[in-house]
Amino acid sequence: MFAGIGPFAIPAAQKRCLVYANDLNPDSVRYLKINADINKVNNNIHAYNMDARIFMSQLMTVPPGESKLVDSSLVSSAKCSVQENINANTEERNSENGDLKCVDAHVAVKTKGSKNKRIKTSVSFTNKSWEHIDHVIMNLPASALQFLDVFRGLVQRKYWKGSLPWIHCYCFIRANETQDSVVSEAESLLNAKIHEPVFHRVRDVAPNKAMYCLSFQLPEEACINEEITNF
Repeated sequence: MFAGIGPFAIPAAQKRCLVYANDLNPDSVRYLKINADINKVNNNIHAYNMDARIFMSQLMTVPPGESKLVDSSLVSSAKCSVQENINANTEERNSENGDLKCVDAHVAVKTKGSKNKRIKTSVSFTNKSWEHIDHVIMNLPASALQFLDVFRGLVQRKYWKGSLPWIHCYCFIRANETQDSVVSEAESLLNAKIHEPVFHRVRDVAPNKAMYCLSFQLPEEACINEEITNF
């Protein structure tokens, strides 16, 4: 979100990550592109020059064409689910009249499904940022914490694939502050509880002031959950 000239973006791109890098300073973005060219990672970096909140909002906005495709797929899937339930009830009623084959098939499907309640999914490399990103780096310790409110309702769960992203927010902690107070402020901005926050001490910047990186997985409560209720 605050990419600068690329101290985080370039190494990530060198590890074959697809990186969306943004900075409000146009000179930083210009040198970011030069660094990407020097390090031969142009194809893996998309550079932007805008406000960090607008950048994240646009990155997670589902294009109208894509949303129609997904909504159509969800409706079709929901209709199939309803039809399966109708068929299942029909099979059960038929079983009372001696149609045991249908009952055996229905039970076999249910038994197989019950063994796979939690299926691990693999998310493929994609440039559809509204479907999946792994990490968000907020390396502006003086004010990054105040930008956490952008994640409130940012992810639309019905379009998302795989696990929710990890947020890495850099911040300063002074002698009269604690890690708990930082987490409390972050939760207030997110309007959601952070589960298992991780603090990494980066360096001391003054006798009573240290830089930390707060890492946590975006809470489910911070997402937009939409369900299809009508067919």
